[in-house]
Amino acid sequence: MLHFGLNMPFYYMALYGSIMIAAVLVLRGLFKGKLPAFVFPILWAVVLLRLLVPFSFSSPLSMPVPSGIFLSDPWPEGLFFNESENNVREDQDSALPGNPQREIPETASELLIFSGVEEQPMTNILGTASTWNAVSAQTLFHAGRKVLPWLYFLGIPAVAGILIRQKYRCGLKLRDSLFMEHNEAVNSILRNMDMGHVLVFTNDAVASPLVSGLFNPRIYLPTRMDFRNTVLLHHILAHETMHIKHRDNWVKAVMLAALCLNWYNPLVWIMSKCLASDLEAACDAGVLSKCDEEGRKDYAYSLLAMAVNGGRSSLMYSAFSKTEVERRVKNVIHYRRATGFAVLFSVLFVTGSAVVFATGGQAPFSSYLTKYCVSSNSRWGVRVETTRSLTLGDNAQKRAEDTLFSVLRADTTGDPDILEAEILGVLSKEFGVEKKAFHVMLSLCLSEEELEAEYKAWDLTRAENGSWLYQGEQIRTYQDKMLGSYQSLNKGSVDISVERDRCGSIISIAAWREGDEEYDERTRRMEENSRSSYGITEEITEDVLTEQR
Repeated sequence: MLHFGLNMPFYYMALYGSIMIAAVLVLRGLFKGKLPAFVFPILWAVVLLRLLVPFSFSSPLSMPVPSGIFLSDPWPEGLFFNESENNVREDQDSALPGNPQREIPETASELLIFSGVEEQPMTNILGTASTWNAVSAQTLFHAGRKVLPWLYFLGIPAVAGILIRQKYRCGLKLRDSLFMEHNEAVNSILRNMDMGHVLVFTNDAVASPLVSGLFNPRIYLPTRMDFRNTVLLHHILAHETMHIKHRDNWVKAVMLAALCLNWYNPLVWIMSKCLASDLEAACDAGVLSKCDEEGRKDYAYSLLAMAVNGGRSSLMYSAFSKTEVERRVKNVIHYRRATGFAVLFSVLFVTGSAVVFATGGQAPFSSYLTKYCVSSNSRWGVRVETTRSLTLGDNAQKRAEDTLFSVLRADTTGDPDILEAEILGVLSKEFGVEKKAFHVMLSLCLSEEELEAEYKAWDLTRAENGSWLYQGEQIRTYQDKMLGSYQSLNKGSVDISVERDRCGSIISIAAWREGDEEYDERTRRMEENSRSSYGITEEITEDVLTEQR
C-alpha cells in the first residue's frame, strides 16, 4: 500500500537527498562505463526531485523516521483502555489496574511506576552525567536553532547572486554574436539532423562550442574554428543538438536552483560536477550510437581539437570541456553499442533505483494507532503504532483496538512472542498491509493482588507507608524492569532488582547491602548527583540575585 503526500519538511528533503547523492556516487563508481550513459543523468534527475519537491511516498521500502520527530504526541491524553469480564471498554483516568500511581509513559519499553512515600524525596540513580553540562548543551542547542536559520537564509541570496552574476557575464559575452544565416554547410548539417530550426552563431569570446538558452536554445561556435573541416563541424553540431534534444540546459537550471537552496551541502556541489560530466557523456554516447568504427575515431579527434582551447565545464550552458577530455576520448575509443539485454537491465536498474529513492524516505507522521489495551484474560497490555504513514480507512483506531481485544481474550499461552505474532497477523489481515507496517508494544500488566502475591513468595512486602520491604528491611532503590516499576528513596538498607523470564515470571531477586560493591557505587552516584543538583541551584540563585541588583 502506497501513501502519497506533499508534506516533506525541507530538512528531511535535504537529509534524504544527501543519502541519495551518496548512493548514486557509489553506484557511479561501481558501474560507470559498464552501463549505458543515460542511466546516471536519470538518477541525478530523481535526486533533484527529492531536493526540490516536498513529495513523500510511504511504502514497505520506506526507511523509519528518526525518533523524536512525530507530528503529534505518541501518547495522547486518555490513553488507557481496560476491558472488563463482559467485554465492555471503560476509560481509566488513573492508570493501569493495580498501579494507581502509574504515570503515562514516554514509550512502551519505559513504563515507569514510582512507588514510594510522597513526603520522602526521590533521588535520581540512573546516571552520573553532569546536569550542568546538560543545561549548557541545551542552551547552546537553542542558541544554534535561532542563529542557523538566519545564516541559511542569508546564504541563499549570496549564492544566487554569485550565480546570477556569472550568468550575466556569460550573457554579455554572447550578446555580440554573429548569426550564421547563410552558411550552407551548417544549415545542411542541421537539416539532415531534423534540427533546422536551431539558430547558430559565432562569437570571438567563446573558447569552445556551447548551447545557451532554455526556451529557444542557440548554438554558439568560436569564430577561430575551422569551418572548412566539415567532419569537425558535423561532430560539433551533432553533439550540441544532442544537448538540446536532451533538455540539458533545463536540467542544469534545476541543478542551479538546488545549489541555491542547498548551498551549505558539499554533496550537492559534488553532484553538480558529476551531473555536468554525465550529461556530456550521455551526449557523446548519443552521437557515437550513429557512427561506425571510423566515425568514432574521427569523433575522438574532434573532441581533442575542440577541447584544446576549451574551458571548464559549466552549469550556465552546455559546452565542450578540456578538463575531462582524456576520459571522454577513452570512452569514445572503447565505446560499444549496448545490447538489448544491457538496455533492458539498465531500464530495470533505473526503475528499481528510482522506486527505492522515491519511496525510501518518508515525511514525519503520527505513529499513534491504538490506546493501551488491557484485558483481564491476559497478563500483557498491548499498544500498537504504525511504522510508516498509512491510510487505514474509516474507524481505524476502533478496528485496531477490537482486533487487539479479540487476541487478548483468546490468549492462553502468556507468551509475548506468540502474542505479538498473532497481533501482527490479524492486523495485517484487517487492514491489508504488510506486518512490518505495525509496531507492537507489550508490557506486563498485573493487578495489585497478583503483584503482591508474586512478591510475597520472594519476601517482598509493602510497608504501611506504601514503600516496599525486602525480608523486613526498608528498600532504598528497587526496580522491576519488565513490569516497569521503580522506587528510589533517600533512606533504606537494601537495593534490589527483580529479574523475570521472557513470559514475565520472577526467576530471581538480586539484593545489595552496604559493603557490596554495587550498593556502594549507587551510593556514590546518588551523592554526586545530589551535590551537582545543589551546585546548579546555587548558580541559578546567584544569577537571579545578580539580575535583581
